[in-house]
Amino acid sequence: MASGSSPATVTVSDALLGRAAEHGDRPALVDLTGGEVHSYRRLGRSVGCAAAGLVRRGMRSGQVCGVYVHSASAQAVAMLAVIAAGGVALPVSASSGVTAMAALLTHHDARSLFTTPDLVEAAAEVAGCSRVRQVISFGPAPGAVDFADLVALGEGTPRRPAPAGDAAVATGGGVLTHAEFLAGVHTLDRTVDLVADDVVLVAWPLDGGCDVPVLVSLALMRGATVIAAPGITRQGLRRAVAELGVTLAALVDEDRKVVTRV
Repeated sequence: MASGSSPATVTVSDALLGRAAEHGDRPALVDLTGGEVHSYRRLGRSVGCAAAGLVRRGMRSGQVCGVYVHSASAQAVAMLAVIAAGGVALPVSASSGVTAMAALLTHHDARSLFTTPDLVEAAAEVAGCSRVRQVISFGPAPGAVDFADLVALGEGTPRRPAPAGDAAVATGGGVLTHAEFLAGVHTLDRTVDLVADDVVLVAWPLDGGCDVPVLVSLALMRGATVIAAPGITRQGLRRAVAELGVTLAALVDEDRKVVTRV
């Protein structure tokens, strides 16, 4: 957070990506499953253009958009784009059934849904059972808007600022403003000694809560690198430490979510 800035006036986008240009080509998000890598520079550009593209495709301020993906990397990009557009990001459990997901999206009156090509069929089925009218996919998929096309649509279009007091993130339990979400990030910061040089491997399940978004947000605020590794094995973790320089791992240990130095 910038010196002298009040938490009530800082948006999630500003807090996480305000120094993206300064971090340049340092890796921000790495998806081990899909091989996708976002540098801080690329992340800032993609999020800004996608946000402008969402507005051009009709997203209104305060409108909820679901995020139904398998990877913490894709989840972060989608949530940041929605929030930067002035919308409210709703992370959905990757294991949710169609009925439960449709009910949650309908409850929040969501009109858009981010997904990935492997989940697009379920996303389309959910759209038919809810008020979702556009599905956005990280990759070409029948009946969905390709994220790359969304970014191209927003090229050169300034995004509108989102007031920090407005809602930013929704869950099954309620809605968080920008300030409330960032308060959760700063609470985690007091218990996890995360620094810019860290490489953070995230293997927590995307369960629809804020645990993963809050941890990833803290890493991005620090200028660290996040590696998304859903379902990684202990052998895979040892390889990631050796080959990728992982220093922190967010794992499930005996049904508890833990962050540990490796």
